[in-house]
Amino acid sequence: MKAHLIHPLLLLLFASLAFTTLHAQDDDAEYPAIAADRLEQIKAQKSAFITQRLNLTTEQARLFWPIYDRYEVEKQALRKEMRGGRYGNRALEKTDLSEAEAEKALNQRLAAKFKELELRTRYTEEFKKSIGAVKTLQLEGAERDFNRELLKRIRAQGRNR
Repeated sequence: MKAHLIHPLLLLLFASLAFTTLHAQDDDAEYPAIAADRLEQIKAQKSAFITQRLNLTTEQARLFWPIYDRYEVEKQALRKEMRGGRYGNRALEKTDLSEAEAEKALNQRLAAKFKELELRTRYTEEFKKSIGAVKTLQLEGAERDFNRELLKRIRAQGRNR
């Protein structure tokens, strides 16, 4: 398929999936889960959005997406680790923590943030090899813009119920 045809097709895919609703509950009540089929739709939307936003060629997309998918899996695992445990987000909001518990929680959160930075640094190098430095720099903005659009749709759907 020619590269100039891929972008309109991806945009069409994004538009057709753009107005789906998000449902389901997770066993982690603090963070509601997304049904597997909905998650796959969102991932497809994100892929189309980023591919279009970064104007990836077919070859760049072929190299980039497997790397990005591995990055997302590792990032989600790290975030789950940061949320969980005794010193997760809710634990840090408690007012009855001792100084020692608070110190331990702060140190754990900082260590997790360093892990997140190390992960991003490692994958930034891989992204640059597949799509170049300019598009790697633009990636963060594309991710942020996609997340904003997704939140807008979710809020709009919530008001329409």
